[in-house]
Amino acid sequence: MHIFGWSVPAWPNDVWFFNPLAWQLLVVLGAWCVIEGKTFWPWVISRTALAIAILYLGFGLTIALGWSIRPLVLQMLAELVYPLDKSNLAPFRLLHFVALAILVAWVVPRDWRWLTTPVMRGAIRCGENSLAIYCLGVLLALAGHIVLIDISDRLAMQITLSLGGILVMIAAATFLNAIRIKPAATTIGGKTVISSE
Repeated sequence: MHIFGWSVPAWPNDVWFFNPLAWQLLVVLGAWCVIEGKTFWPWVISRTALAIAILYLGFGLTIALGWSIRPLVLQMLAELVYPLDKSNLAPFRLLHFVALAILVAWVVPRDWRWLTTPVMRGAIRCGENSLAIYCLGVLLALAGHIVLIDISDRLAMQITLSLGGILVMIAAATFLNAIRIKPAATTIGGKTVISSE
């Protein structure tokens, strides 16, 4: 994306706030974590990874504050790093996401009881169906934009559309989990064979 400027056409002014060709990297990284997670999980929860993540987040905070504090050194450092291309997922933004993920892995225990609350279960279901929910989110964003233009753009309408969109995505993810084909175990000749129903 950064070298060749690849994108897909966007309506109405050919501008993407999140270029799908770039941001799908997060979906691919998520899938890779599911497939290969056991191999690198010990590194994620190591003290070295935590120290690197905290240092990187501190560096990011220094850069962000550099715009408001304006000392010469911070301003020169900020100008070196900025602009952080949000549309095409700048590498610094990706590293920031990874550093936050490492910090969350350290702070939130895997058996944290709040992960079983209805709100978190809804978020987890959306994560389990991330590509479908992303596509649905694109359609809901377009529908919400049309409503804001044609009906009302007041704060109450924006809040209603946001909450309604979240509920629709959670309902869709729950439905997708309910209809997912689960593997069935069959015993053949003393061996257990997993097959799709």
